Amino acid sequence: MYNFKKLLGLSLILSLVCMFLFPPSIYAHAYLQQSSPAANETVIDSPSKITLQFNESIQPAFHSISVSNSAGERVDLDDSYIPDNQPKTLEGNVRPNLPEGIYIIGWKIISGDGHPLEGNIPFQIGAGSSSINVPSANTTGYSPGLDLIVIRWLLYLSMAFLMGILSFYLFMYPSNPQGKYPLPQRSRRILWISYGGIAVSILLSLPLQATIEARLQWSELWTTPWLNQMMQTNFSSIWLTQVVMVVILGGFMYIANRTPERSYSRSMYQYTALLLGLGILLSKSFIGHAAASELKGLSITMNFLHLSASCIWIGSLLALAAVLPGEASLPSSPEDRKRMIFRVIRTFSYWGTGLVTILILSGMYASLKHVPTMHSLFNTLYGQVLLIKCGLVLIMLGFAAFNMLRGRHNKPIGRTVWIELSVGVITLVLAALLSNLPTAISSPGPVNLSNTLANGEKVSLQVSPNVIGNNQFEIHVQDANQKEVLNIQQIKLTLTSLDMDMNKYEILIPYQPNAMFIAEDIISMAGRWNIQVHILTESLDTWDTEFNIRVGTE
Repeated sequence: MYNFKKLLGLSLILSLVCMFLFPPSIYAHAYLQQSSPAANETVIDSPSKITLQFNESIQPAFHSISVSNSAGERVDLDDSYIPDNQPKTLEGNVRPNLPEGIYIIGWKIISGDGHPLEGNIPFQIGAGSSSINVPSANTTGYSPGLDLIVIRWLLYLSMAFLMGILSFYLFMYPSNPQGKYPLPQRSRRILWISYGGIAVSILLSLPLQATIEARLQWSELWTTPWLNQMMQTNFSSIWLTQVVMVVILGGFMYIANRTPERSYSRSMYQYTALLLGLGILLSKSFIGHAAASELKGLSITMNFLHLSASCIWIGSLLALAAVLPGEASLPSSPEDRKRMIFRVIRTFSYWGTGLVTILILSGMYASLKHVPTMHSLFNTLYGQVLLIKCGLVLIMLGFAAFNMLRGRHNKPIGRTVWIELSVGVITLVLAALLSNLPTAISSPGPVNLSNTLANGEKVSLQVSPNVIGNNQFEIHVQDANQKEVLNIQQIKLTLTSLDMDMNKYEILIPYQPNAMFIAEDIISMAGRWNIQVHILTESLDTWDTEFNIRVGTE
């Protein structure tokens, strides 16, 4: 029987390892890189189809392409499809022989992580309508609603309390070695309430995702056949995995509570329950921003560590504040009881230090991946929410340091641990919001970069607003004494996409008075670009340098 239990535990571990090593093909927020016809393009002949190229694979469900003329009449065939072996492309056919005029392409997709994206692309057939105002292209992403924030927050909070209490009794509470004694009634009650919160939030997450992807109201779910399409999405496989883990988790929690006292098998069930909780958090990493990186394994690992450290830290605070003072197994002698509580606080401080270290390192990694510039940090909703979350974490760290010092000097921690816990609960709300906001990569802001050449000249490049469409390119060249170089005859910029194999295009900037080299031109797609700068002087000397930039969508 004992070997069977060991085998069962090993099987669960291997299942989670396999889930991590061989994750499903999940991607993150897609954005439009290129279209045919392009935004504001004038074409001579009527196009036979519309082609949209995205930076990441898109979901095989809930996509559409519509084409409308200036009167608002649809001229497409309403047959959007993803071509075979081209998961990043969406196409749709239009009626033949369209007359001259202005047309609007309306498109909708679901990115790989389940977030909807839609936009409009104007183009023109023929030149006869040039006097008509052409609407500008636009892209609209998904903004989390209150329902999503509440459900995701309920999941994170419930996971934190369940994993925190289990971790507290298994690793931080010396009076309960290896968890062989039954947990106090209050702890068991919190565990089962937390389990209920996990089950409810996961069950609701599928219809919640349907409201997001199918753009439905909750009241419409009863009358709209959304389930079959949802089962075609990446989210459904992760959701089914989570449901299975939640059912198994409940079984192990029940068995652990029913195990006779002083049975060491109780600890195995509790360890397994904790492992299943980690598995649920790991599954969350496969449907979030972590998969956006080219290094998906590293990003998923960091996201998983961040969630786990946050949940265990906040949940352990609950155990420290609400469970420990009334712990029935504490010594009856006041002095012995006091010494034991201080011992637990010191042990918790060591664990807290490790968890906070993981939290900070993984959070820094995610910030560097999803916030490319200081402009995006302060001027996007994602960056602003991240700043607030960082501020709350700093507050928690301040209270944690205060509590750790009091514990080491055998002083009671009092109400400060409750304040630390309350701030942690608010932080989980922001974590739920961040995991569903478009990252700050979509808005890197204006470019202002400089390179110093071997001869001492400094070349500066400014691109504004640095988005798809019209942009201003400005070049400044200074000598070693920081004076403008005046003997420049011409500057040529060569733009090359680093994300797609497409033709390079050049921007020639002739000499202008006052050493000003400014030009306006179009950047056709978002993503990473290389800009080569070729400078020709009046004495026919040439200087070359290059810059890598990231172009945003907004």
